[in-house]
Amino acid sequence: MKGWRRAARGWLPFALLAALLAGALLYLYQDARDYDASSYAGNVALLRQIKELDATWELDVMKSRMGMNQNYDALVATQRELEALPQQVRLPPLRSGDASTEALAAGVAALRRELAGKAAMIELFKSHNAVLRNSLAYLPAATGDIVELGASGAGRGGLRQAGVAANKVLLATLVHNENASDETLFDMELALAVLSAGTRGLPPQLAQRLELLGVHARTVLREQRAVRDLLAAIVAAPVEQHLDRIGDLLSARQQSDTVQMQRHRLYLLLLSAALAALLLYAALRLVRSHAIIQRVNQQLRQANEGLEAAVRERTGELLRANGQLHTEIAERKQLEGRLVQSEKLASVGQLAAGVAHEINNPLAFLAANSAMLERYLERMFDMLAAYEEAELAMAGSADVAARLKEKRERLELAYLREDIPAMLDESREGMGRVSKIVLALKEFASSAAQQRWELADLNGCVDAALHSVAADVDKAAVVDKHYGAPPPVECMPAQLNQVVVNLLLNASQAMGTQRGRITLRTGTAGGQAWLEVADDGCGMAAEVLPRIFDPFFTTRDIGQGTGLGLALTYGIVQQHQGRIDVQSEPGKGSTFRVSLPLRRSGEI
Repeated sequence: MKGWRRAARGWLPFALLAALLAGALLYLYQDARDYDASSYAGNVALLRQIKELDATWELDVMKSRMGMNQNYDALVATQRELEALPQQVRLPPLRSGDASTEALAAGVAALRRELAGKAAMIELFKSHNAVLRNSLAYLPAATGDIVELGASGAGRGGLRQAGVAANKVLLATLVHNENASDETLFDMELALAVLSAGTRGLPPQLAQRLELLGVHARTVLREQRAVRDLLAAIVAAPVEQHLDRIGDLLSARQQSDTVQMQRHRLYLLLLSAALAALLLYAALRLVRSHAIIQRVNQQLRQANEGLEAAVRERTGELLRANGQLHTEIAERKQLEGRLVQSEKLASVGQLAAGVAHEINNPLAFLAANSAMLERYLERMFDMLAAYEEAELAMAGSADVAARLKEKRERLELAYLREDIPAMLDESREGMGRVSKIVLALKEFASSAAQQRWELADLNGCVDAALHSVAADVDKAAVVDKHYGAPPPVECMPAQLNQVVVNLLLNASQAMGTQRGRITLRTGTAGGQAWLEVADDGCGMAAEVLPRIFDPFFTTRDIGQGTGLGLALTYGIVQQHQGRIDVQSEPGKGSTFRVSLPLRRSGEI
């Protein structure tokens, strides 16, 4: 602790000096950020572009005045550029004690006002020039019409004089428009006076045309004077002076920034030298400290290596013990699962054996009684045949014969002779089905009680499972069988029957309100036997398929399924070293395929 305090006191002056130098460098850096040489170059180029556009603008105005431009599109495009460019001038940041930025802002604002005023004058010029050009375009055509009217009125001097006066007005107007002077103005006024005086005594149509010609000539005179004044004002607009003033201000600011940057470079050089000396001193102290640290680190590394070796050894022991523990837990869980499954199957087997025994006894009674009843009925039918023959012999006694016929018809004797044998056949068929169910229960009970591995017929296991759940399956679907000829499979038959029972119940529960179809298939592929249970029920969505073998997961309503059937099926298939695959699509049904090895590869 004392050493640390002593080291801290030794580094304190160094830290204070370093902080002072860093603060000075930061101040110079912040001050230097305001200088931007590219901004000055961009502003100069921008001012040059504005000056060139202004000259182009004035040139386009002159072209429009002379009629070289047929429209004013060039004036509009240039005006838009001149409105946008002054807004792009980048003003330098405002610094204390420096009025150049404010002067630049004022100069740019004055330039924008001047450009706006010049744009307004150009708009007026466009309006007056359009009127002037229209009148100039009208005068030659109107004069030609008047001359033709005068030429068509042969022998009438007044008409010819009107044409001559119109030509003089046209000539005087064109001359004054091209080179305006007091002399040309006088000639034009004189021609207009002669034209006005010559309209008296002329036809109304010709007089009206002469008056309209005079109106357009005076319009040319008026608009030419307005256009001339506007051109003079446009050319005299001091845009270039404003641009020069802004350029001078930018140059002065650039020179000031350059001087300041040179001063900053000198300061930076001095501070860099001081900082280099400080860093050199710090490096020497760090080298000495590094040697001490290296020595201490070597000692710590040796101690750390010893600790790491001990930790690795202990960790290895713990990992080995943990692995053994996991193995024992897994084996115990597997044994517990097998034991529970065996106990369940044994209990179910005992129950099935009891049920089969209880059903088998009354079934035997029913079968024996049915056989006896069939023999007794044969005798009764023989006796009835004899009675019918005797009835024919008593044809002479009409009263007795009528009563016998009425009695036979009321008892429907003919129908009974046809229906009773059919009922006996149905009863015999039902008892046969019950007998098959009892036989399947006995086989299941025998296999459940034994719970040993043996060779079993896969087709027989499927049939036995189908018989045990035939009542539930027949209500929901029609069963189609497509069996192959797989060889005997080494399995636990009771557990394999349980797999088929669960798949059949699952398929029947997937049906809707109408009866569907369940297809059973068996076969061999790749050295394995397989069985398939396919249905055309509701099917399952893709997001449900990964969870169908999870315990307690079910898609049925609450209270209608435990979610253990497919989980138990998956466990049995895994115990038999097989696999179970599922294909399902909503609305089209599901197919479960169980693949089993023909022989076990070893102890499970």
